[in-house]
Amino acid sequence: MKNKAALLFGALAVVVAGVTIFNIYLNHNISNTTASKQIQVTNESLQEENKELKKQLSEIRPSAQEQQKRDYLDTVHQFIDVSYHREKEAFEERKKVAKSIMDKELYEQFYPSEKFVYGDSYTSIPNDLQLYVQQYDGGQEEVEVIAEFTNHLVIKDENVNDKTHDIIKVSLRKEENKWVVYSIEELKTEMMK
Repeated sequence: MKNKAALLFGALAVVVAGVTIFNIYLNHNISNTTASKQIQVTNESLQEENKELKKQLSEIRPSAQEQQKRDYLDTVHQFIDVSYHREKEAFEERKKVAKSIMDKELYEQFYPSEKFVYGDSYTSIPNDLQLYVQQYDGGQEEVEVIAEFTNHLVIKDENVNDKTHDIIKVSLRKEENKWVVYSIEELKTEMMK
């Protein structure tokens, strides 16, 4: 009977050990499955969030066409600043900018001399600039922009204080991945009261 009891005890111990090992195995698999599902859910959530952020970014970031438009409008704005803003102060800086955004012929028209020739009391400053663009479909090598602004001319030595309303057509072309002003046409210049 002792042998049967020992055999029964041994069999029971093997069954308990087997059930314990089986439970550990199942617990491990369930934990891995749960962790895997958790990672999968987190991954899907992050992918969805990433898609939403990309959508927001594409709405914020200008398209290539819009960026081109901004580039040539910035060039026109700089052109007005350096060609219609005339005063001795910062003349050299304006001249450097003008050389980088104008073709040679136009540059020589606006900057015929190395030094500021109008005198110390001369200032001409453009204000209230409005730009109107032609339709830009992208990939164009030449564009035209209408610029409308007021120009305030002061010559202290001659007691001049005039304002003009100017409208010009600015023609640009793309050279070496930047816009260059190559021509302007004055459409209207009238004295303001």
